[in-house]
Amino acid sequence: MQKMLSNKWVILAFVAPAVLLYAMVVPYPLLKSIQYSFYRWNIIGTAQFVGFQNYVRIFTSDYVFTTALKNTALFTIGSIVLQIPLAFILAVSLTKVTRLNKFFKSVYFLPCTISGAAVSLLWQFIYHPNMGIINAVLKSLGLGGWARTWLAEPDFALWAVVISISWQWFGYHMVIFLTSLSTISPEIFEAAEVDGATGWKKVWYITYPLMKPFIKISMILITTSSIKAFDNVYVLTGEGPANSSTVLALHMYNRAFLQLQYGYGAALAVILLILCVVLSGVLNKVFGTKNAEY
Repeated sequence: MQKMLSNKWVILAFVAPAVLLYAMVVPYPLLKSIQYSFYRWNIIGTAQFVGFQNYVRIFTSDYVFTTALKNTALFTIGSIVLQIPLAFILAVSLTKVTRLNKFFKSVYFLPCTISGAAVSLLWQFIYHPNMGIINAVLKSLGLGGWARTWLAEPDFALWAVVISISWQWFGYHMVIFLTSLSTISPEIFEAAEVDGATGWKKVWYITYPLMKPFIKISMILITTSSIKAFDNVYVLTGEGPANSSTVLALHMYNRAFLQLQYGYGAALAVILLILCVVLSGVLNKVFGTKNAEY
């Protein structure tokens, strides 16, 4: 058995199906999308080569793109601000709690196992103006004037989606941070305590620097998923009201599959890809700390 597994042809035979499937699902469609971004095509008729015309239209005459780009930026920032600190605080807190640790970890991680559409339907009921728990709590506290139609008001719709997604995924990043904490030697904390570092000083000067590589991973995951966000926004708000919650992935979907401007939608997809790659590179650069110094 060992001799067979050391044979490169046997290894190739096992790996080839997975590589072939990956090539069919990821690189080929990606290259075809880049190709079609230079065409005008409604899927049904013949594709017409237009060069960079789709990209010129996006940046010069597509006002929805500008709105979607701004909303995507706010969506990304809001997701990072809500998820990273909460996940970090919970991870640090759970390292100090000895009883019911597994219970709390399971409870916080549970929303990650639910599909985005199901989570969005759940939050639709939470935000419901008449039956929703948020307005019900506000009214019970005598704050009925603060009650809103959360998903139908331009000032709140996007943030309502951000909160629902953050609720779904903060437990995922909490688990990442718990994993990073388990790799830190207890001797480091003992030495810090001897030097007088206690409480949140120990967290800020010891825990946080050693967790930076894992925080970088979480920030990249949140950033790329926020740029590609679609299902939660689509289910909760569609794209309204008045494009106030339209993000780039939803705008791409509308152009390509609802308005049958497939070439234009492909150009938007390429821009999404570039944004993901560039922002991932920027975050890698910003958090490119040298672990050796710790």
